[in-house]
Amino acid sequence: MEKALFDPGFSKLLLSSFSYNIEILYIDLNRVKNFGQKKTQFILTFQKGKSLFDIYLAFYLGCMLWGACLKSMGNEKIEGNPFIGKDYQREQSLEEIFYLKNFVKKFDRDAKYYLGKPFKVDENKLKILDLYEEFIDANGGFKETDTTDKIQLAGKLNELSKDDIEQIKSKIQEVINANKLEELLIFCDKI
Repeated sequence: MEKALFDPGFSKLLLSSFSYNIEILYIDLNRVKNFGQKKTQFILTFQKGKSLFDIYLAFYLGCMLWGACLKSMGNEKIEGNPFIGKDYQREQSLEEIFYLKNFVKKFDRDAKYYLGKPFKVDENKLKILDLYEEFIDANGGFKETDTTDKIQLAGKLNELSKDDIEQIKSKIQEVINANKLEELLIFCDKI
């Protein structure tokens, strides 16, 4: 029987927060004073920022997909939930989600300014942020989620078939082993 692990290995792939990584990119950008050089530097910032954005979106999507996988196990004890018994501080728990939402607006403005083109994000990808917020709220920050049957799912995740679940489990292990979280974004249509 497989274990119902709270984290299948996602957290080891993200060594720091999205906000920290973006702040570092902007510190590097702001060191450049000449506008022409700053435009050139922003091209690098833009590519790295887009890549980081996809990785963190995939992380949050992966958490919801993994929640669906756990829920499919019935009533198993969840191992390794670090939130059991803790207070759910909504603002603190969703701080990175709020940062990501604001990032889209700021990055779009900066891309238009430095590159003359917008930072466009597929609506399916943006939906991840809203659904993750709903997912965390529905589960009360997982402070009482000690068994798989207590997991509340958001969006269309309740509608996943057994084949979908097996395909998702397999892909989760694949992306964890390859350290390529962004490949989970192929499942945007499942939420």
